[in-house]
Amino acid sequence: MKKHILKLVVLMSFMGLLLVSCNNSPKAKEGELENAQEDVVDAEAALQQSKLDSVSDYNTFKSSIELKLDENQRQIDDMKATINASKDSNKAMYTEQLAKLEEKNEELKAKLQDYDQQGTSEKWELFKVEFNNDMDDLGKSISNMAARNMKK
Repeated sequence: MKKHILKLVVLMSFMGLLLVSCNNSPKAKEGELENAQEDVVDAEAALQQSKLDSVSDYNTFKSSIELKLDENQRQIDDMKATINASKDSNKAMYTEQLAKLEEKNEELKAKLQDYDQQGTSEKWELFKVEFNNDMDDLGKSISNMAARNMKK
C-alpha cells in the first residue's frame, strides 16, 4: 500500500512537472504547482491514515487472537490434568500429543509477536488468512483430543 501511494505521488509530481513545462504562462504554472502540492499533501495524509488503520487492525486482531491462544492453553492444561489423573494405558501417547498441541500453540504465539507490521496490505491480509487457518487447525486438533478424552 505504501509503495502504491509513493508511486502515485511520484507519478503526480511527474505529471505536474510535465504540464508546467508545456505551459509558458507563469500564472498557469503557479496554479498547476499549487495543485500538484495539494495532491502531494493529500497523498501524504492518505498514507498516514492508512498506516494508522493498519496498526489499529493489527492491534485488534492481536488482542482477539491472544485470547484464543490463552483459551487453547487452558484446554490443554485441563486435558493434561485429566490424563495425569487417569490410569489409561495410552497415557504416554496422549501426553505426547498434548505436548505437540502445546508446542503448536506456542509457535502461533511467537508468530503473532514476531509479525512485522511494515509492508503492504496484501501481505497483512495473507498473514491473517494463513494465521487463521493455523488457528482453526489447532482448535480442531484440541477439540478432537478433548473428545477422545471424554469418551473414557
